[in-house]
Amino acid sequence: MNRKAIELAISTLVILVLGILVLIGLIYFITDGFKTFKSSTKPFLDTTQSSSIKAGCQLACDNADRLTFCCEKYPIQKEEIKCTDSRLGIQCDLTCADTSCLAD
Repeated sequence: MNRKAIELAISTLVILVLGILVLIGLIYFITDGFKTFKSSTKPFLDTTQSSSIKAGCQLACDNADRLTFCCEKYPIQKEEIKCTDSRLGIQCDLTCADTSCLAD
């Protein structure tokens, strides 16, 4: 028997099996894997988003930007909040009583 022919057949089978496994993994990732990936990264992204909004609101306060601080709404977890929301924990001396928001 020819040894090189057998080695060629075995290596072809190994490559074929690896190719099939890659295709199965790709199909799984496309159909159901994105849901798993999204659910595992969602808490991190929500935390990052709220931290960015808090930093932006603090910057608006530091620069005395009343329009941004008092009127702008930001979405956090399907809820729109303003910088004046106490849940953000921003200490600011700006008063929004005399600020006119066009959208309200």
